[in-house]
Amino acid sequence: MSAGKFDLDGKYESDAGNVYRCRPQPETKALALDSVTNAYPSGAVTAGLGSVTLTKSKRSLGVIPRTVTVRLTANGTGEQGDYEGEGTSHVVVVFNPTAYAGYAIGDAGTYLGIACVLDFKSPEVLR
Repeated sequence: MSAGKFDLDGKYESDAGNVYRCRPQPETKALALDSVTNAYPSGAVTAGLGSVTLTKSKRSLGVIPRTVTVRLTANGTGEQGDYEGEGTSHVVVVFNPTAYAGYAIGDAGTYLGIACVLDFKSPEVLR
């Protein structure tokens, strides 16, 4: 479920400091936990690198992005049906390693403007 077209100007910074192009759904940036937002890294895309696929399985090759799993603690407006229901979990790519480091299990925040709590962190994997 997406809130709109893919963002063609997305950026993802790897743990090694390389900045890749990516194409996230727009709601991915709508995550804020404990006042830390899920913003793109500020650096320019590293020359000579391809893009990162944001929806890889953990067994894929290449850079597998870091993610967090958040659980909604309130109901949304109902525009997306069960997508916004209380108790619904969402796996969200975190673009910036600094933001990821700032998140802790149990942090409260918002996703899609709906109250949520951080349940799980999954680190970046390089295969």
